Amino acid sequence: MGETQILGRGGRVAGSVVSSLLAAVVLGWVIRDLAVGGPDGLWWYWAGQAAGYGLRQSAYTTGEDVLLLVVYAVVAAKVMRSASAAVLLAATGALTVTLRLPATVGLVQAADGGDLFGGPHPGALATTAGSVLGGLVLITLAAAGRRPAGAQEAAVPPRRAPAAWAGALLLLSGAVTVAWQVYAGVNLGWERYAVISFGTGRPQSSVLLGATGWQTAALACLTLAAGVVCLRRGPGARALGVPAALLLAGTRALVLSAYLQGSVYEQLPLLDTYSQLALVTPPVLCLLGVVVLALLVPRPAPGRPGPYGPGPALWQAPAPGRYGDPDPHAGR
Repeated sequence: MGETQILGRGGRVAGSVVSSLLAAVVLGWVIRDLAVGGPDGLWWYWAGQAAGYGLRQSAYTTGEDVLLLVVYAVVAAKVMRSASAAVLLAATGALTVTLRLPATVGLVQAADGGDLFGGPHPGALATTAGSVLGGLVLITLAAAGRRPAGAQEAAVPPRRAPAAWAGALLLLSGAVTVAWQVYAGVNLGWERYAVISFGTGRPQSSVLLGATGWQTAALACLTLAAGVVCLRRGPGARALGVPAALLLAGTRALVLSAYLQGSVYEQLPLLDTYSQLALVTPPVLCLLGVVVLALLVPRPAPGRPGPYGPGPALWQAPAPGRYGDPDPHAGR
């Protein structure tokens, strides 16, 4: 997926269709949960789940599913005209596989007799397995559907200063995320941490996603990779940076809303240093994600010279009249 390769039309159409199907599946589950719990109840379920409150399992979706729905919808629309379409599809496919595959394994292990629509979560296994397949299709399309780019088709990276700031903030966010996981592993013991965060022996509090460790690892890897690409001003800087910033800001906003609803910050001065840092981290990461989005969202570019130098293209210039007069009949 270098600067001289772009995704062909067939790959774009197929990628858009697959992304739309993935979005439609998630939307179906969200509608189901809205019908069961109502908008207000479902929102606070998502927020409490993101904050680790351990609420009773009453919904299939989480806030991360909704953020994935947004990513799928954006990719389905952008892939048809983005020069970084291959990067978009590859990143979306890898993210989907990483998040859905552990949930698929957990549901298979939990299902009685391996019935596809049986067990405690009817249809969930079909959804996660189908999503994994869709993610693999996106990766395949990104790898196999490329063609040489024309002179005007290569991706235009963001300007140097915004790219550098976005890359630095993404790397900082990814490092903070990884640091908290290392702290948890040291504090809990790595064996216990691995079971809690990455275990697949039973369905997790998130039915359609993997355990929290998989979610955190996927977000950290995407954020760090996007940070490196932005610092290098690679052709996929926006294609990686915008989804990473969206997921970073969205997931932390969910946690922050749960903390605000529970009036947790009123106790901040009474807590120890570790707890204070843990409570300050979500709003800081949310803010960093919003700043990165502001830095990377494309802005209308000023008029650039055409291939024949400054001024309009030849077919847009007025035809000259006699003696260089653009209109020999002017004033008559």
